Amino acid sequence: MRYLLILCACLSFSLSGSQTPKSVDLTQFDLPFLLGDWYLVNPNPNESAENFRTIKLTLNSNYDFQINIQKKDYSVEHWEGVYTADENTLVLGMNSEQPQVYAYSGNHNLLNLNGVTFVKALSNALAGIWSSEHLSGEDLLASEVEKMDLILQPDFVFLFRVSNQEGEEEVHKGVYYTEDDHLVLIYEDGEHSTKYSLSRDQLTLEGEGGSMFAVLNRVQ
Repeated sequence: MRYLLILCACLSFSLSGSQTPKSVDLTQFDLPFLLGDWYLVNPNPNESAENFRTIKLTLNSNYDFQINIQKKDYSVEHWEGVYTADENTLVLGMNSEQPQVYAYSGNHNLLNLNGVTFVKALSNALAGIWSSEHLSGEDLLASEVEKMDLILQPDFVFLFRVSNQEGEEEVHKGVYYTEDDHLVLIYEDGEHSTKYSLSRDQLTLEGEGGSMFAVLNRVQ
């Protein structure tokens, strides 16, 4: 833990480097499970020797990152910059004089950096059980979809079910990730990306080029 915080403290570097424009098609990002908001929580900040309550690491698809460290006195230190990664190594601060290198492993909701485990969290009220109120779009009409149900768990696991007028069902299970207004579902046979918006207890999904438009109400 102390080693990680020492590295974090070294990240107060200049931000003069240029950043890559954000990709719209997240399905083309090579390491999608890295994306998101990652949290490390100090379970006993008042008794711990480490001077932090929470650490938040955000990794974006345009290869920029932000780190916010909330200290015991609730003040916040902030660093940001550019990162790069392969399947085993994450480098923070590519535009700095001293890039920080981390060995990492993980999955859709856990990220282990040099032996310290971060947990991914949603930054909105997307998690829940959703059922369709209105469906339209070329792909849905061509497939004669009559009903759509979507379960988005807070641990980034999903279940997606569609049925037609005859009651025939198709079900996909897998994991998902988000960035801005993009929602990407990853399942055994493929990957599906949509734009989404939330309005109280209503979720709207839009596919590219009018392929799908779905309005779903929160069931739970």
